Amino acid sequence: MTTTKIKLRLNQQQLELIDNTVRAGESNSREDLVRRALREFVKVNLPQLEQDK
Repeated sequence: MTTTKIKLRLNQQQLELIDNTVRAGESNSREDLVRRALREFVKVNLPQLEQDK
């Protein structure tokens, strides 16, 4: 498994949405929630990205 560092810039509203999701028990932390979102995005979009090359 390859590790890639990313840097996100989120506005206040986005941070509040993430924090509310964590408080609701959907994830353990901001970091875990972002990792999950990225995994789900890649699962859906990576095959399409490969075809577009």
